[in-house]
Amino acid sequence: MYKVFNKFITFLFAFHFSVSYAQFSLDQIPDIENKQTLNLVAETGFWTVHLKENMLPKFTEQTGIKVNVITTSLDKMYSLQTESLIEGSGRYDLLTMEAGWAKEWASKGLTVPLSELANLYDPSGERGINNYLEPYYPSLLNILSYHGEIYAIPYNNYVMGNHYRADLFGHPKEKFNFNVKYGYPLGPPTNMDELKDVSAFFTRTKGEELGGKILDKPFYGIALMSGNRPHINDEFSSILWSLNGYWMKPEYDQEKKIKLFQLPRNNNELIRTANIYQDLKHFAYPADENFAFKEASDALANGNVAMWPFAYNNLWNASFKVESNISGAKLAVTQVPGGKPYNGAYAFAVAYDSLNPQAAYWLLKYMGSYEAQHAYALGGGNPCRVDVATAPEFQTEELRHIGGAFSSSHKANMTWSTEVLNYGHFTSTAMGDIYPELSKSSFRLSTNSDIPSETSKLINKIEQIQNRYGEIPVVKR
Repeated sequence: MYKVFNKFITFLFAFHFSVSYAQFSLDQIPDIENKQTLNLVAETGFWTVHLKENMLPKFTEQTGIKVNVITTSLDKMYSLQTESLIEGSGRYDLLTMEAGWAKEWASKGLTVPLSELANLYDPSGERGINNYLEPYYPSLLNILSYHGEIYAIPYNNYVMGNHYRADLFGHPKEKFNFNVKYGYPLGPPTNMDELKDVSAFFTRTKGEELGGKILDKPFYGIALMSGNRPHINDEFSSILWSLNGYWMKPEYDQEKKIKLFQLPRNNNELIRTANIYQDLKHFAYPADENFAFKEASDALANGNVAMWPFAYNNLWNASFKVESNISGAKLAVTQVPGGKPYNGAYAFAVAYDSLNPQAAYWLLKYMGSYEAQHAYALGGGNPCRVDVATAPEFQTEELRHIGGAFSSSHKANMTWSTEVLNYGHFTSTAMGDIYPELSKSSFRLSTNSDIPSETSKLINKIEQIQNRYGEIPVVKR
């Protein structure tokens, strides 16, 4: 059994020596007798187009097995696949999942461990899949694991970073004025106090000066994904974790197995988080209830804000448009304020009721190969493999519009490697049910004057859901 807990250590010592074994090509696929067509669920977007037009035809040519792609939007993906899995009809062979669903589906036996598939269908067995996974970020594999087994291969990493206007932060007059007003040098904020200062400083009205130019419209310090959408929870989580808080956290026994989850009885850190968020909204680009990642990246790209402090790095390419939209603009990225970015990935997994699990296993390996991740990165995606994220070509000025955030993502992912195992957010089998409640409560906390009451309601809701649907109980402490 592949032990994910040891992944970080294994990675450090083995990665540079085993890259050749980790690479995969179509000619490694053995003859597959079952020619049953594969059904693959994929999210609508450029990556699915690339699969259909480039990769899947190559797989079919090599194996003689056709692949039918079912495209769907993310908001419909969970119900579409879950209904089929519960029926056990074998409708889908390969599933697309968000990280929060991984442990839930695995705990219910709806997906198959990669080691089990490797032992059944791979000539190199479990050792082969272990070597194959070495270039992947341990943080993502730990998030996608269950009881130490990996069930899915990630392809789209949405770890956060601070996308900011380096031209404004480096402007001599702005630097001087900030130092005079706040008593320390202007720079990307590293904590919540600095975030508030910098956000307030860059918020200007029409007619004021910014970067040596007179504004013809209001300008704001930050963009926040403050709408009544799931993404506000990701911002709340990042702030909460930076304050050494948590929604709930696992407690391990001597065998490194989770024996229970701890739920803070009052969660004062969450109350602080809500107050901080409400303060930050005074300096944020105006948002309605539908304001989320697209609107936040547009606010930055259109020259309306100085930074998007909790940006998903897989949207770097969208943020980067500010350099073509605004004369003299220069975009840069650093770690989120507080240093605890939200993290996760979309991933592919083999369904337990697949009618052709052998072919599904090999297609899964092909879609997670260096070739596939490199193509995904070139299309503007944020890769999940270290060897792709650190490839020299993505560090060049020529590809900065694509790979400009890869180094920041790399640093964040390496920091999170095993740290994700200390948060209930990444270890609970009920997170698929808890996450929507966190999102709704985060929105209410961002607008509600009675923060302690809303916090208390959320604590009780988490307790109820975890103890009803989770594999391991939660207790208030």
